[in-house]
Amino acid sequence: MKVKVKSCSGSEGEETPVGFLLGERSIKIEEVMDRWYGQQGTYYRVLGDDENLYILKEPLEGELWELVSFTHKNSRGTELPPEGKKELQ
Repeated sequence: MKVKVKSCSGSEGEETPVGFLLGERSIKIEEVMDRWYGQQGTYYRVLGDDENLYILKEPLEGELWELVSFTHKNSRGTELPPEGKKELQ
């Protein structure tokens, strides 16, 4: 999903997202939790002011940013419950 992202220049001159529009909702980015570089752009895992997690993709060239992933704050994700004490062998 294409999104409009507001960004600012970081201390090393690279753009960092600070907020984005999700439909008509404005989401402020509280924290950039991770950043990685791919062949098609730069990806950011961010925490929104709504306490949800988002992955945003900044394209390499003049295209619009994309919302790649969304995780609701109450989601348990794919974590499995512990199965008891584990010992290394």
